[in-house]
Amino acid sequence: MKIAMILPHFYPYVGGGETMFYELAKGMVARGHEVHVVAEKVDDEHNGPMNVDGIDVWYCKWKSAFGHPLPKKKDIEPQIEWCDVVHTSIFTTAPVVSKLAGKYKKPSLLTVYEVRGRKWYWSDVFHRALIYDLVEQYSCRRKFDVYHAISDATKNDFQKYICKKKDVRRVYLANEMGKDPVSSSFKIREYFKVKDEFIFLYYGRPGRTKGIYVYEKAICILKQRGVDLSNVRFCFLLGKEPVKPRREFLERMRNDHLRGQVRVRPSLSREDLGACIKQADCVVVPSLTEGFGFSALETCQSGTALIYSDGGSLPEVAYGRCRSFKNRDANDLADKLQAVIEGDPDAFEIVPEKTFPMEDMLGGIEEIYNEMVKTC
Repeated sequence: MKIAMILPHFYPYVGGGETMFYELAKGMVARGHEVHVVAEKVDDEHNGPMNVDGIDVWYCKWKSAFGHPLPKKKDIEPQIEWCDVVHTSIFTTAPVVSKLAGKYKKPSLLTVYEVRGRKWYWSDVFHRALIYDLVEQYSCRRKFDVYHAISDATKNDFQKYICKKKDVRRVYLANEMGKDPVSSSFKIREYFKVKDEFIFLYYGRPGRTKGIYVYEKAICILKQRGVDLSNVRFCFLLGKEPVKPRREFLERMRNDHLRGQVRVRPSLSREDLGACIKQADCVVVPSLTEGFGFSALETCQSGTALIYSDGGSLPEVAYGRCRSFKNRDANDLADKLQAVIEGDPDAFEIVPEKTFPMEDMLGGIEEIYNEMVKTC
């Protein structure tokens, strides 16, 4: 089978969706399929046509708007004309792929990571949220033969905010990073300059939907309650982007005089991150929305305790020693943090293990490909 993947970003661009498509493309090649990928140029090294792990990739120079690349039809059309099946994702590649797939009568699949609908207005000013909402609606309503949701939460939101009648299939993403042996010499206490204090770890993008402002407010509430935080450190591994929310978050911590209890450091390599997660005492995932929840799953796979929001797909992936709090509720998060700090024996629940193997993801997507080729 000849598979064309038309994507906003691809390896080595870092992100959950990009990791999914990289593993999917490699897996399809290993299963004997031909895979062509068209995506935005990443850097000077990944520019133009090249072969990546058996995958023929065309890295193209595209302009961007709001951080999303605007693909050029001329870069995409030859690959759709060539393929047996075409696969893309939201947002900006969906409209042009839908149009070209229709033109050449090629079966098409859209991967939907997340549908926020009214949730856009939880974290953005009205005019920006309106733009994102309209773009999401336009992208997800383009004609595709099948729509792939990466979790039940995403599938439910698609049917709630987009359309109940479309053919939406849930195939979970695969992730076993937390189960990999740690080869890194990374030391979390050296990196954050922490001695024997209890470490709550947050890692990831400082985006507004990641719930970092809810988390910061919960720490303030703990101080207001007079909870003893002298033996506790709230450690953050923050990406550089998005720049404005990151800057605002740091300013809030300074204004609320939290710098004594908080440590902020740059992101780590995947190897060092794996070691960091395993060495933390507890990871906090306060996301307002999550299409899949890689950070929560990686934490559980590492055997580290987890406090997580009950928003989006997080309850689908969390297991082990964990406890959820009510989404966007800083007081409830403060309650859960306080229970851990004060050694409450009921601070965590024990949830049976959940698995998300690569074979299930590859097999699930390949089954959709085969079905579309036969019926379209």
